[in-house]
Amino acid sequence: MDRNRYIELDNAGTGLTPEELEQGWHFCYDWDGMLVGPNTDEASVCLCNGKIAEWKVSEEGIKYIDDLERRMNEHWNSGQDHGF
Repeated sequence: MDRNRYIELDNAGTGLTPEELEQGWHFCYDWDGMLVGPNTDEASVCLCNGKIAEWKVSEEGIKYIDDLERRMNEHWNSGQDHGF
């Protein structure tokens, strides 16, 4: 899904194609109806069942989540002021 399609769907709140649904795209209850799908940070902690749950345990999903955790650890261990 490209950026323009994401923005179009996020603004409309409807209209996912069967292909997008099959990939795991959905309006997530965990994220107050936010459009979530594969390779989005929110998908890594989404508790919805179905295709997104399958994606999280796929090779692609595991790689994405591992990379996300690595980036977060690098950020938190960088010594930057996090504003807390």
